[in-house]
Amino acid sequence: MANPKYKLDIFNVLGKLSENNSTFYDSLSEEEQKALHPLVVMRWLSGTSSARQVFFLNELVNPLIFEFTDHKKLLVQLMSLCTNGQFTRYKWKKTVSKKESSMTISVGVIKEYFKYTTTQAKEALPMLSADDVVDYAEQLGRQPDEIKTIKKELKNR
Repeated sequence: MANPKYKLDIFNVLGKLSENNSTFYDSLSEEEQKALHPLVVMRWLSGTSSARQVFFLNELVNPLIFEFTDHKKLLVQLMSLCTNGQFTRYKWKKTVSKKESSMTISVGVIKEYFKYTTTQAKEALPMLSADDVVDYAEQLGRQPDEIKTIKKELKNR
């Protein structure tokens, strides 16, 4: 089985952008232009130790990345403005995963008691004491075994 041939080398793109070469997009073939995804390139460019570059990416490119998806050339030019003109080694920054809360029953109590959304309840949980959450559960008529589970959840936070 043949190895798949990639249409665009991301490291070549990053190198050209690092050199502030804003015209390299025109030198790409039509197939390479289609393969270029500005969001992926921007994520790679943010994997640097240059606070200036990250700041400019956030200020200039990030607000426009989804609105100008049909204008790849413009986005590439903006990204080249954000770099410092020197060769930079980039690292892919993993996104922080949002793990499911282990306090699902406690969040449910807060949601029901205050009529909050799940997000609001998760944000409110750290501000409430364990006794408060247990009181809310009792007022809502939760059973003793469920209150015991809530106490365990809150003890481990």
